Amino acid sequence: MFVFTTLGLSAKTDNYLRDTALVNNRLILTFKYKITKVKAFTLKRQNIRKYIYDIEGGVLPASKNISQYKYKNIKAFRIGQYNKKSLRIVIESLVTSKALYAVNGKVLTIYLPIHKSSKKITTKKTTIKKVKKSKSICSKRPIIIIDAGHGGRDPGAISRGRKEKHITLSIARKLKRKLQAKGYKVLMTRKKDRYLSLTQRTDFANRHKGSIFISIHANAGPKKKSRHHVYKGIEVFYLSLRNIKRVKRKRSFYRGKRVYSRHTYRQMTSRLKIRKSRKLSIHLKRELFKSLRKKYRVIDKGIKRSDFWVLLGTKMPSILIETGFLTDKQEGRRLVNNHYQNLLVTGIANGVDDYFGK
Repeated sequence: MFVFTTLGLSAKTDNYLRDTALVNNRLILTFKYKITKVKAFTLKRQNIRKYIYDIEGGVLPASKNISQYKYKNIKAFRIGQYNKKSLRIVIESLVTSKALYAVNGKVLTIYLPIHKSSKKITTKKTTIKKVKKSKSICSKRPIIIIDAGHGGRDPGAISRGRKEKHITLSIARKLKRKLQAKGYKVLMTRKKDRYLSLTQRTDFANRHKGSIFISIHANAGPKKKSRHHVYKGIEVFYLSLRNIKRVKRKRSFYRGKRVYSRHTYRQMTSRLKIRKSRKLSIHLKRELFKSLRKKYRVIDKGIKRSDFWVLLGTKMPSILIETGFLTDKQEGRRLVNNHYQNLLVTGIANGVDDYFGK
């Protein structure tokens, strides 16, 4: 029997548990700081196998719990402050399976048993092998590239003192945290207020071999017509080749001083990429409005196609989201509202889950 206690610890070094989620067969725990060490072992009590994980430096707030989660063949989820130096997670399973977990910065992902196995998990050597396998699982996770539009000397749209570059960065940071909590690997083209050319953004995505690319923007209409209904609402874009000259016999494709090979151009304009981009835009828009309309009345401007360079220059499925019009008085206030941004990123993250079939 394990005794969990509540201890008075130093707030400066405490690595508090920030969020928990159960996604498919993964229990995902997000902490305030990077996780330094996890000790995992198993115990067998009659017909129940206990998978135990001690997170060094972990601290459990009074408001966090995992006992509410339900999962097939799992009798109970338990979490508690084991001692001053560690937070303990105990998963009581009715079946025997390989114990896998992975640490990625602030995120601990525990893979729950899904298949019966005759192999016993008792020795220290077996545990070490399983940790190595968990790293290979992490490497296969989808890589999400988030592009916060504009930045640095390029402020984007400006209205009533609000700048697009600040809004897109704030939404992108929240979206990164939300997707990481779901177990994705997430990279941002810019993490602070700095200028990046469009080519630098797409080169970053291609270099890191992203699975999907999401560009965040805020829209603007002319001042004299800012109250017109045409200049309100959210719209999602994916690639259109209508205004792009196709390269057939040429060996290279030019953009300014940059030269792209014919093979690269074909990857950028492939039918498969466009088809997947459309699928991504459909899933994201549906979940985006489902989340926002829990509290707000939002205008749906639909899914559209364009030849924006961030959609063309990437080799992976790519979309651009116009999150609203800064020039509209109501939407401008919403775009800087923390609660509105949280609902926005929740919808986007759920759309990503739908796209990957989770």
